[in-house]
Formats: sequence, C-alpha cells, structure tokens
Amino acid sequence: MIDRSNDGCSGQTPAHRKNGPDSCVDCAKSKNGPRARPDLPTQENIARATEMAFEALGGQTDEQMAWLGAVPQEGIWKLPVLGHALHVDRPAKRVTTEEGKEAGPFWRILALHYLAVRDQPDLTPPGVVFADIPTARSYAGVYHQRVIARLCGTAGRDLETLRAAAEEHGGQLVAEGDAGFDFNVFPRLPVRLVWHAADEEFPPSATLLLPANIEEYLCIEDVTILSECLVSRLGGRPF
Repeated sequence: MIDRSNDGCSGQTPAHRKNGPDSCVDCAKSKNGPRARPDLPTQENIARATEMAFEALGGQTDEQMAWLGAVPQEGIWKLPVLGHALHVDRPAKRVTTEEGKEAGPFWRILALHYLAVRDQPDLTPPGVVFADIPTARSYAGVYHQRVIARLCGTAGRDLETLRAAAEEHGGQLVAEGDAGFDFNVFPRLPVRLVWHAADEEFPPSATLLLPANIEEYLCIEDVTILSECLVSRLGGRPF
C-alpha cells in the first residue's frame, strides 16, 4: 500500500474509504493530488483504479446505463462525451474512442465512475463554482491554477480560438459574459463556461459553472479531474 498521508486526496471518497487509495482516481493520478501539477501516474495504480472501476460497473443494470445516457450498440455501450463518444466494452474491460483507440486513463476512469452511479439524481443546470462546494474549498486555489488559468492560457486566450474549440466539442452558445458555452461533459453532467475577454489592464478570465448536485455523480477528486480533462480537450488533447 502506498503511503498517502500527505497527498492531496481527501481520503473520504466512497471508493477510497471502501477499497483504499488505489481505487481513487485522484490517488491514481498523483501522490500530490490537487495540490500540485501531477506527475505521471504509475501504471500499477492506473491499472488498479481501472480494475476497481470495472468491478463497480459490473452490477449496473442496463436500465440505469440507459438512464445515464449510454446507448447499447453491438455489445458495447456508447457514452456521449463532449460532442463525441467513448465506447465502453464491459466484457473486454476496455474504453475506446470512436476511432477505436484506447481512451486515456483519466477519461476511462471518469466514464466508468459516471456509469456506475446507482441513484438517479436530478438533472441540474450548472450554477455553482468549484469553491462553492463545501468539500472543495480547500482545493479552490489550486483548482484555479490547474483549470481556469490553464484554460485562459490555451483555448481561452482569445475568442476565436475558444469559439472554434467549443464548437468542436458540442458547446452551445449562451448569453453570458463576453462569451458563454454549455457543454454536456456526460449526458447528465452539464457544465457552463463563462469567458471574459482581456482588456487594457487584465488578461482573459473565465468561470466554470457546475451543477450544485455534482457530488451525487462524482466525488470531488473526480470533479477536479473532469474539469482538467475538459480544458485538455478544448486545448486539442485527445481522449
């Protein structure tokens, strides 16, 4: 077992409490968790987190998978993600892109955790920022650097770049800020990006709005990683 007494994971996620740190996507991501730019994850931790995520998905009903927005197709489940789709093959324990490539470890584990949700929480429009979530407040400063600052330095550096990236990933234009876009990261997890252009004094800025009940779908460590993964996709990175 890896000693994570000083890492950024809260240790209070359901997966962490039940199965230990190797089942937690944030622990799998980095020993430093949300407090610092993560190192590359070890293959052992990623493999263990993937194994446990598939185990959690094992008892899921087809009805619940469909309620969560996944579509059965020739023995796999097609999960819409940001205007594209990930293909989840439960028997083969694989998550692939539309092109048949293996999904990266964080998108893979996020998709599996989302599809393992047993309840049916309300579909709630995005309306809170990360720091509004009580369990997230201690992460807020680092979240800003890892998500918001990174966004404004890549896809959000100017309106033209941001608009093109948003359109590529299913973003729907909304009347917020200088530009606003709604994204369905997963079918029942909408996120709103509100962007403000640079002026003579300040660089561009942005706000990422989340559903108030997002922790009914994902633990707060997964929410952090989901936000980072959204920014990565907008910046042109693959699944």
